[in-house]
Amino acid sequence: MNLLDFRDRFPDEESCEAYLRQKREEEGIVCQKCHESKHYWYKSMKLWKCANCGTRVNLKAGTMMERTHIPLIIWFEVIHLMTSTKKAFSALEMQRQTKIKYYEPVWYMMQKIRITMGKRDARYKLQGDIEIDDAFYETVDLPEKDILGNKIGEEEPLKRGRGSQRQSKVLVMVESKPNPKQDNPHKKDRILGFAKMIVIDDLNGIAIDYEVRKAISPSSIVISDGYKGYSGLSEIVDEHNAMVVPKKEAHIKLPWVHAVISNSKRNLLGVHHSIGKDFLQNYLNEFTYKLNRRTFYSDLFDRMIVAGAHDTWY
Repeated sequence: MNLLDFRDRFPDEESCEAYLRQKREEEGIVCQKCHESKHYWYKSMKLWKCANCGTRVNLKAGTMMERTHIPLIIWFEVIHLMTSTKKAFSALEMQRQTKIKYYEPVWYMMQKIRITMGKRDARYKLQGDIEIDDAFYETVDLPEKDILGNKIGEEEPLKRGRGSQRQSKVLVMVESKPNPKQDNPHKKDRILGFAKMIVIDDLNGIAIDYEVRKAISPSSIVISDGYKGYSGLSEIVDEHNAMVVPKKEAHIKLPWVHAVISNSKRNLLGVHHSIGKDFLQNYLNEFTYKLNRRTFYSDLFDRMIVAGAHDTWY
């Protein structure tokens, strides 16, 4: 759906409200008080009323648009722009496109959408042959401030290398099955599937095992380098192949996980330039959400509205 089609489909606020109502009713309205599924729609108040106990449910309640005064048509425009392009939008550019007066509401809106994207992808586990590796992303660790805006405490001296405060650790897992039909030596001999990118506090075995259990099916085959933090994966999945991977051969032995890492870094650096440490996961959610749906024929806008209608952002 291009921008002209979007304008024809959603010309005003009423059309957006009707569409959101339709999607919410398709998902099912359930009373939070008595768990009754039968509700009546009150058009004048734009809410549902439980047929059993009379509890009212607002049109935006229970969605990622909850507790916001921004019109639905603006929400729909932002979702459309974020899902219709391969690359990303910065909040400043989104502010220009939507003509919203202040920057902060746009920034918060985009973060809510990214969180919802991550919650949607968290429902699914990776399966089959999986490449796994870790990566370091440069982020900004903002200092704590008091109510007057003054910095609290002294700044810690900046470290260098892998232990730097500016380096955030990310565990990257990518489905990658062999492609025996590939005879072009300049192309990868494996086929890219779905991916997961998870910000992790520590790259020790305990933390890695915990994230792998949540993200990967136990019947999978995992391929990794010889890092000692992966030593416990053989107890989690059916098979774990740990290889000694020289730095110059990493793109050959683990082709797709390194392609995903490099493409995501290029995307984040080119669009956002710098990212706060606490929000890196949100930006990776957006990247993997669109990557995992790159071959979907259905419109990602509709899928995102369904996800937003089903999941709250918090």
